[in-house]
Amino acid sequence: VCSSDLVGYVQHKKPMWKRREVCKYTPEGRAVIHKNLGFDVSILHALMRAKEHGRSIEYMDNRVSLYAAQYGKCAITGVKLAIDEIHCHHKLPVYLGGTDRYGNLIIIHKYIHRLIHAKDAETIAKYRAIFSLNSYQLQKINKLREMAQLPSIA
Repeated sequence: VCSSDLVGYVQHKKPMWKRREVCKYTPEGRAVIHKNLGFDVSILHALMRAKEHGRSIEYMDNRVSLYAAQYGKCAITGVKLAIDEIHCHHKLPVYLGGTDRYGNLIIIHKYIHRLIHAKDAETIAKYRAIFSLNSYQLQKINKLREMAQLPSIA
């Protein structure tokens, strides 16, 4: 079979769900892309520029990726996070052998992070009062506390 004979079988379709204004090569097109991302790009840029002493490059990169993957929301409460509220939690703590790999990290609100690691009943009550957690959210927190070898909270 000659290759010129196969050209007749090539079919073309116009992309049905492609919007013409979305284009990564123009400022207007990039603005549309950023608008559709679902999170604040300026916070993403701030996370990319931030430096945390003693943290690995893998941790810093995965933190940015998780922020984007979670659409800038806390994995427990679902609340959009401001730059000063973002904490990256190790599901299996480093002191128990946890790594900076993507699957071992989660983006959460800083007070939720404190609640996960809290040991004192007064501290736990203080941070629980900030959020009205439902049973599903509390279950998620207790799972993370269990991984950190801390007792569940009621």
